[in-house]
Amino acid sequence: MTRDEARATWQKACLTFADLTLGRLQTLRDMIDSEMRASGLFVPSDRTGGTYRMHKAIDTGLGTDGWWASLQCMSYYFKNREAVTFNGNGFIGFAGWSDDHNVQPILSAFTKWVRSLPTTNTTLDEKERSA
Repeated sequence: MTRDEARATWQKACLTFADLTLGRLQTLRDMIDSEMRASGLFVPSDRTGGTYRMHKAIDTGLGTDGWWASLQCMSYYFKNREAVTFNGNGFIGFAGWSDDHNVQPILSAFTKWVRSLPTTNTTLDEKERSA
């Protein structure tokens, strides 16, 4: 999956930042964390599993472009990197630091989360919701 495909899932669901609540962001964070841990990515040695994890904190605020939220991740060699950001201008960012492989747990969890949210859009059919 690509970052643009994840953004398209959001748009197809006709969701807006008004649909974001702290509870929903916490659910997204937990879903990404689960996918990261299961991925086994960022192994520091052959003796241990992956160390890819989400931070518990969710940063939010109101800027000149509007409301924003940031979910960050960590591993054994980095502490604060973007996992998902909802920017005030409406752009959703996905691990801009990451290559196309290491971003997959984030994109997978994000699309599952979007599909789990209530929507009034009938074009997001049942097959897509269960994928």
